[in-house]
Amino acid sequence: MNPVRTGREADQVRLDAILSTSPAATAAGRRPRVRPRWVWAVAAATVTAGVFAYVVVDPFGVSTQPALAVTPSPLRVQAADRPAADVLKEIADRIDSRPDTRSEPWTAEHFIRDDWALSSRIDNVQVTSAVITEHRETWQQPDGSARWKVETLPPVFQNAGQRKVWESAGSVGKEPQEWSGDAGAKAVVEPPATVDGMHEWLANGQDMGPGLLYEVIPERFQDHVFSPAQRAALLRVLAATPGVTHAGTVKDRAGRTGEAFSLTGRFGGLPNKRTLVFDPATGDLLAYEEQLQEDTGKLNVRPYSVIGYSTFLKAERLS
Repeated sequence: MNPVRTGREADQVRLDAILSTSPAATAAGRRPRVRPRWVWAVAAATVTAGVFAYVVVDPFGVSTQPALAVTPSPLRVQAADRPAADVLKEIADRIDSRPDTRSEPWTAEHFIRDDWALSSRIDNVQVTSAVITEHRETWQQPDGSARWKVETLPPVFQNAGQRKVWESAGSVGKEPQEWSGDAGAKAVVEPPATVDGMHEWLANGQDMGPGLLYEVIPERFQDHVFSPAQRAALLRVLAATPGVTHAGTVKDRAGRTGEAFSLTGRFGGLPNKRTLVFDPATGDLLAYEEQLQEDTGKLNVRPYSVIGYSTFLKAERLS
C-alpha cells in the first residue's frame, strides 16, 4: 500500500508529502494552508500516476478508476483588453479612503471557504473519479491560535458517465466526511497600509517573485481580515508585479462577479496559470484558481484542466 519504496531519504520526503494531504494529517496539528502546494499535487500524481490511471489499491479492495481524472470546469471569463495595473489601481483608489469598520476589540477572525485540489484524499484514497470539495470554517484568535472544522460537499460530475464511473470505483466520498483541529498561538503582525510596507509584510523575509506572491496572497486572505486601506496597498503591490494580466470579468464558483488577474509560468514545474479574482467594489479576494496549460506531464488530466481552487466565502471580525 506504500506507493513509495522505503530506504531512501528522498522517497520518504515524497511519501510524507502525499500523506500530509489527508484530513488526519491536517487535524493532527499542522496549520492548514489555503490549498496543497503545487509540488504536492505533482509529487502525488507522479508517484501514483501508473496506479491511479486505471486502478486504485485501497483498504477496501481494487476499484476501477478513470483513465483521466475528473476535474472542475474552468471559470468562464469575459475577456477584457485593459492593462492589469490600471484595473488594480482603479479598485485600490476606490477603496483606499473608506473607513475601517472592523470590530475593536475583537475576539476572533472568522473565515469560510471552499477548497478543492487534484491531490485531495478522502479516507486516505485519492479520488480521481469525482470532484469532492472541502467546506472549511476557521476561527483565529488575537494571539494567533486557531481552530477549524471541515466537511466534504457532495461529489460533482460534468456528466452522467462520470457519475457511473465513480459508482463503479466504490463511490468514495458519497457519505460526508467531517474533521476538525486546532493550532497553538503564533506571532500576529498587523500589515501596514503602505505599498512598500505591504510588500515587505507579504514577503516575510523571502525573495518574493511573482509566482510566490500568487501563493502568499490567498494564504493571507485565509488568516487575516484586512482594512480597506490594507487591501488597497495589497492591490497596488499586485499592480506593480511583472507578468500579471487582466483576464477580464468572471463569475466565481459562488456566483459572484469579480475581476480576474492571471499569471502564467512554470511555477513548481509544469506550465500553469494562476488566477486571483477580486471584488471590484471592496477589493476582497473572492477566488483563487490553478489551471494547467497544454503540457500535463505525468498528471493523468487533460490539457488546460483546473487542478486546484479556493472560493473565499466570508472573512469577518467577531467582537
